[in-house]
Amino acid sequence: MTVEASLVLPIFLFAALSILSFNKLILYEEQVQWALARVAREASAEYAAMDKSFVISPAYLTGKMNLYLKGEDLNVSMMRSKFEPETDEMDLIADFEVEAPFPIVFKRHFHFTEQIHTRAFTGVKTRQDGADGDKDAVVYVTKTGSVYHRSLSCAYLKLHISQVSYGELAHLRSESGGKYYECESCCRGTSFDAGDNVFICSYGDRFHSCRTCRNLKRSIREVPLSEAAGRLPCSKCGKE
Repeated sequence: MTVEASLVLPIFLFAALSILSFNKLILYEEQVQWALARVAREASAEYAAMDKSFVISPAYLTGKMNLYLKGEDLNVSMMRSKFEPETDEMDLIADFEVEAPFPIVFKRHFHFTEQIHTRAFTGVKTRQDGADGDKDAVVYVTKTGSVYHRSLSCAYLKLHISQVSYGELAHLRSESGGKYYECESCCRGTSFDAGDNVFICSYGDRFHSCRTCRNLKRSIREVPLSEAAGRLPCSKCGKE
């Protein structure tokens, strides 16, 4: 029994420690993902209120990440983060390393990456106070839309982008119940296979071949109702 115990006990201890180490790695990933989501939300909001070049600086993002992970045995780098000024899209990439729990000959580090893709908030264009002095109702319109909205929180104004395969489009419907048709801007002259990835919005009737399509950018303006001539009221908030 002593011989058997001396053989089995090290294996048992190694397995137990391996499980604990694996759980610790999962905890590290969850902490980094939480901090990255917080940095993404703050960077998106700060983009409209602060110096844009400062907000999207990898050094600034790295500092914020390590501030929120203070006290953890982690050193996160955001130097690979990217920003597309044409579409106001942020691709935040967090790289960090974790030391191997059982270094045998030399210390070994495992590299991990967490990533979030978001869009910077660029604000809402509003009329200057007292510019008109009339009592015309205020509505919200988009650059390419054909309707006006009475509520800025209307679900149709919120851009929810999903990635699906082209073959799934025949069975998918938007929140308004309509089919998806190809975008005139990014899908013109493009042939798709069933396995190709395309992008759709919860509300809308177009699918897009790339996430950076200019028609996926939501630009909202506040205008008087008299300037929304030719647009129909939104079926969701237009009658409020």
